Amino acid sequence: MTPAWTFRSFHASAEDVPLPDASFDVVFCDHGGMTFGDPYRTVPEAARLLRPGGLFAFSHSTPLTMCCLSDDWEQVERRLTRPYFGMHRFDELEDEPVEFNLPYGEWIRLFREHGFRIEALVEVRPPEGAETTYRTAEETEWARSWPMEEIWKCRKI
Repeated sequence: MTPAWTFRSFHASAEDVPLPDASFDVVFCDHGGMTFGDPYRTVPEAARLLRPGGLFAFSHSTPLTMCCLSDDWEQVERRLTRPYFGMHRFDELEDEPVEFNLPYGEWIRLFREHGFRIEALVEVRPPEGAETTYRTAEETEWARSWPMEEIWKCRKI
């Protein structure tokens, strides 16, 4: 019996995947590629890799979270700490990875420019009583008032 699914594993940059055009029906990133890769390179690359009708879905921190991070990047604040407009590359701390994010209007323009139709933007909100080892109690409480993480779901036209 032949398996219905085949998975290959390899290591590559999300900005330059060494595979042919239209190789996938789904491109999915859980933070990773869309957080640590430049969206001006990763979104076109996802579009190149997807077949028509393919799904591009990814999660990452919201632009609002990036605007509310403390100066040491250790916690979110209940105040704006950096500008929303013009955000792109965050490399303010030595010995920390570079992160990327964009204002919502720029995400939408970028998706449309590369042939995506947005199907959903899920702004994740933890329910009362939710606990996690991934976030502090203060961050979880913050995320009940403002979206800290989001999931984009786009379809290749």
